[in-house]
Amino acid sequence: MFVEMLIVRLTYTALVEQDVSTRKTAAWLAAKMTSDGHSVAVLSGDLTVEQRLAVLDRFRSGLEKVLITTNVLSRGIDIEQVTIVVNFDLPVDVRGNADCETYLHRIGRTGRFGKSGIAINLIDSERSMAVCRTVEKHFKKEIQYLNTENADDIEKIGN
Repeated sequence: MFVEMLIVRLTYTALVEQDVSTRKTAAWLAAKMTSDGHSVAVLSGDLTVEQRLAVLDRFRSGLEKVLITTNVLSRGIDIEQVTIVVNFDLPVDVRGNADCETYLHRIGRTGRFGKSGIAINLIDSERSMAVCRTVEKHFKKEIQYLNTENADDIEKIGN
């Protein structure tokens, strides 16, 4: 599956932060990436404050190269090493509409402290494409489309 290959590929080149809406999806993604040999941490709302701090400390120190978060931490994380944010699913509100503010906080975690960063949105349906287009219109900023069938497009990531 392309989504899994893209995520795995990105973990080789930089620290990655994945955003997922539910703990179930976070657990599934973490298990899949761990079984593929990646060091993965999961941060979700069911953790205590102490557990969250421990996860963040391990990620900051490089013990885990991938941090998977649920929407509980769409704001307030400042980790200098994050260079790529992958939106596994785009943020929506309770009515299913694009949550542009949460999107901004998610992608704002990359490229902090004057460094460059990349945000990638994984689009798997017409609905998620519509959410992406709404985000584009809201911020008046074009989001570049990468054709997953074109290896040259994929190679352009980060260049």
